[in-house]
Amino acid sequence: MNLYEFVFSNHRSQRFKRHMLFCTAWCIYLIVTYLIPTNWVPGWNFGKPTPHIDAYGISLASLRIITAAILLTVVHMALVYGIIYYFLPRYISKQNKWIQTTILLIVFICFISFINYFNFILSFYLDTRVGFFNSMPDINFILPRWSRQILFNYPTIVGFALAIKLLKKWHLKQRETAEVAREKISAELQLLKAQVHPHFLFNTLNNIYSFIINDSPAAPVVLKKLSALLHYFIYDCSQSFVKLEKELKMVKDYIDLEKIRYGENFNMNFQITGSADNQLIAPLFLIPFLENSFKHGASQMLTHPWININITIHDEELFLKLYNSQPLPAGEQVIKKGLGLKNVKKRLAILYPENHSLKITNDIMSFNVELKIPLFHSDVRPNKLITEQQVYELV
Repeated sequence: MNLYEFVFSNHRSQRFKRHMLFCTAWCIYLIVTYLIPTNWVPGWNFGKPTPHIDAYGISLASLRIITAAILLTVVHMALVYGIIYYFLPRYISKQNKWIQTTILLIVFICFISFINYFNFILSFYLDTRVGFFNSMPDINFILPRWSRQILFNYPTIVGFALAIKLLKKWHLKQRETAEVAREKISAELQLLKAQVHPHFLFNTLNNIYSFIINDSPAAPVVLKKLSALLHYFIYDCSQSFVKLEKELKMVKDYIDLEKIRYGENFNMNFQITGSADNQLIAPLFLIPFLENSFKHGASQMLTHPWININITIHDEELFLKLYNSQPLPAGEQVIKKGLGLKNVKKRLAILYPENHSLKITNDIMSFNVELKIPLFHSDVRPNKLITEQQVYELV
């Protein structure tokens, strides 16, 4: 059993242990702050006489103090649990019966005070019977001790209990809010990935369709590579993070499909530097940039389309540099056309907040992308990447 389970578990045994610990702590508090300085050692001044110890002896005096502390704790717990579990829920409910509840609360406190007063009378009566007092103490002796219980101990124990209850409620509410936020972010990520799939498949199926119409022998090869891509989409991309080797293999398959489509007139330079072993990455992060390069860059060039892709893996980071030819001088217009780029920017903001860099520039002849994102070892839980503070910032 860990501390969190002990504090927040709703299991009956754990709740019983928590309440017993609270009662025991309060009982010790009464002994140390009230009963010992009142009975054993007045004012914690060891130079003064100790009448209770002298009259009863250390063993019997200790038993009397423990018994008195238990009786007082029972009374105080009745006050606490009555307020927390009966009156407080009625005050925060929407029934608006505040006047009736307040009157009932006053009657309840008066009843608890009477029980407390009866404990004092009984205790002093027993002291008188055993000879500690010559006669029953009068009201001037009882009232200050009884008033101290009402004015100091009652607010203290109720305040402690309410503080613990409210802090626990606040913590659980914060965790619930964070959990809802994480579920919202997870749903948004799934939606963004779902948007990538049909967008990519639509373009690839168009390519296959054109090959079939033209009776191209490349059609079976394209179908085989598309099958591998679909396998990756269905069985691997359901995870938040995938092995970098699989993501790069998918990128290579995609590039091979495009090479078949463009044929000899297409100038493609693709390089990977560094080791992808035991590295994890969020799936489908690189494809949108490639799609954008082919769809809005190479496919728009009438002659000599080209794309340069350089992927570097170093110090648990991935660096992507992508440059492609473009016919339009206004690159910003191209950016706004791509659904894939919008999606990947949203995913970057969610999965790698303040932990990535994306630079998209263009000049007269080329469109340029530079991306840096962190990688994770396969033995590290990458879902801890989003901290609780970042979850609240993203909602």
